[in-house]
Amino acid sequence: MMTKINNSSKQVKIFNRVFSALILILVLSIQSYSQGWSSLGGGTNWEYSLVVYNNELYAGEQSGSGGHGLKKFNGTTWSDFGGINGTVNAMIVYNGNLIVGGSFDTAGGLEMKNIAKWDGVEWTDVSGGPNSIVSAFTVYNGDLIVGGYFTMVENMPANHIAKWNSSGGWVALGSGTNSQVMALTTYNNKLIAGGFFTTAGGSSASHIAQWDGSNWSQIGPGINGIIYALASGNGKLYAGGLSTSFQCITSWDGISWSNLGSGCGSGTYPYVFSILVYGTDVYAAGLYTIAGGQTVNGIAKWNGTVWSPLGSGFGYGNACGAFATCIYNGKLVCGGIFSSPFMNVAQWDGLLTGVNNNNSIPEKFELSQNYPNPFNPSTTIRFSVAKQENVKLTVSNELGQEVAVLVNRNFNRGSYEVKWDASGQSSGIYFYTISTSSFTETKKMILTK
Repeated sequence: MMTKINNSSKQVKIFNRVFSALILILVLSIQSYSQGWSSLGGGTNWEYSLVVYNNELYAGEQSGSGGHGLKKFNGTTWSDFGGINGTVNAMIVYNGNLIVGGSFDTAGGLEMKNIAKWDGVEWTDVSGGPNSIVSAFTVYNGDLIVGGYFTMVENMPANHIAKWNSSGGWVALGSGTNSQVMALTTYNNKLIAGGFFTTAGGSSASHIAQWDGSNWSQIGPGINGIIYALASGNGKLYAGGLSTSFQCITSWDGISWSNLGSGCGSGTYPYVFSILVYGTDVYAAGLYTIAGGQTVNGIAKWNGTVWSPLGSGFGYGNACGAFATCIYNGKLVCGGIFSSPFMNVAQWDGLLTGVNNNNSIPEKFELSQNYPNPFNPSTTIRFSVAKQENVKLTVSNELGQEVAVLVNRNFNRGSYEVKWDASGQSSGIYFYTISTSSFTETKKMILTK
């Protein structure tokens, strides 16, 4: 009888161990699945651009073959939007309006060539616009900067780049560039342009150049390769595109260009088409298949030291990958060419590090005092966004020199925090500034080592 009880006890223990192991496997499987890619409401046609406007996700897509130029996602379903009769390559939120650019002739049934403005109610023309394709947007010194294939805006010369605002209209930026501008951003109070060009303002500028408000100049020795993507953050300028010399992505720290580890590459079309800086992490999207020696299939994360994959990426063919990235409802969203099961748009369900959203609903813009303060070597900065805006958070030293760009992207309404690691800075007083189109505030912090 005792033996029988002992055997039963052993069987129960074995069963419990097996059951616990199965539960653990199930939990790990669920975690693995939850931190993978998931479909976003059925998807769209081939996507070239993404932006969040009025808490909805807008996707610029290829026209024809079921594409309608522009679609929007309300969190549940996609719908055709805008009546764009061509392809939308670029989008940006500027002064509370959605600006779209690409290759099209009409928006909402009205004639609007290659660029149009949506104010939430109706489409309006952007004062004539460019005479050819629009590829990129950014905002610099309060003006909308437009880059692309065009050579004229509103019947005046503007070689591949120009600025626009509603009060001053179109203005050329010097003599522009000698070929297409494919990407735009800002860095260290300068406008940065990248693309096919080899001269800017009549001077040598190998595929990348900076504009200081008056003149164009090359950034270091330039880059030996076509630039399709630009972004700034962590005190650096990031450039991506097609080049074996810098492994498709590189960074500029104000002094020199540096590779990000072994970079990205391999595949039929080893391109980087989109770069998103999220806190201290850099996300690179494109058609490449390898990053840091690992299979990543079109999307990978650089944390400042190593590359890591995001799930299995988008490995559905040699020409599949991501063209656009953005943050929507706190998740990374990618759009591009990748069919089953995501239909060209997907969201990453894993944890995003760098900037955290505490989901509160603020009533006003606010910049909080950093903590701890004084600090060594890292500190946390909190800020609140009262309405959807592009938010730039920078750090400057006592001389007024910008030493870091912590964030520079579109944020939904909410409260956020970001960490700054000042390991590479010397002890002293620093100033951090938040800037939007309607709010600016600066606070002081002290680094002690």
